[in-house]
Amino acid sequence: MLKFVRLLSSVVITLAAIFLGYCYFTKKGIFAPAVVHNVEVKIGGDFSLINQDGQTIRSSDFKDKYMMIFFGFSSCKKICPMNLGIISETLAKLDERTNNKLQTFFITVDPERDSTEKLKEFQQQFDHRIQMLTGERKKIDEVIANYKVYASKVGGEEEINHSSIIYLIGPGGKYVTHFAADLNSYESQSDKIIAEIKKYVSKL
Repeated sequence: MLKFVRLLSSVVITLAAIFLGYCYFTKKGIFAPAVVHNVEVKIGGDFSLINQDGQTIRSSDFKDKYMMIFFGFSSCKKICPMNLGIISETLAKLDERTNNKLQTFFITVDPERDSTEKLKEFQQQFDHRIQMLTGERKKIDEVIANYKVYASKVGGEEEINHSSIIYLIGPGGKYVTHFAADLNSYESQSDKIIAEIKKYVSKL
């Protein structure tokens, strides 16, 4: 009986070793590489807002173009002026073909203070091709949520902490990529953005 048990144990161990060896060399079973399923994070969505001239602007009107979108507010002291300056420099360097395939928007996160009149005055500091958009608080909040933008009032609600990402949205409203300008770099941020834009716009 003892011999039988020892024999059975030897057979089980041998089979186990063979199985583990098979799994190791074929990368199957417990040695199979972990599979990570890519989950698409949805960024973007349709919007209908008012520009600095009081006109209704619908994102669906630009479904055949690329859209470059930046969020901020006109009373912003540093981040917004610097990013809008970079965007203006980028637009100034675009060739005509790329320019015709791109529309740029600045969407306020502070609609209570950013009236159309205030945005029109703010726009004069930057490239005229940047449309400044505002709207009802509810609509703005929906756009902020859709684009995964961080915005939070601080310091007695005079200042607003917000993300400084510049989005590139493709035809049909599909998220393509985003830019995060390095405001402390001596390298041309506009040249970097142009290089990225042309990667995608050239395909259109």
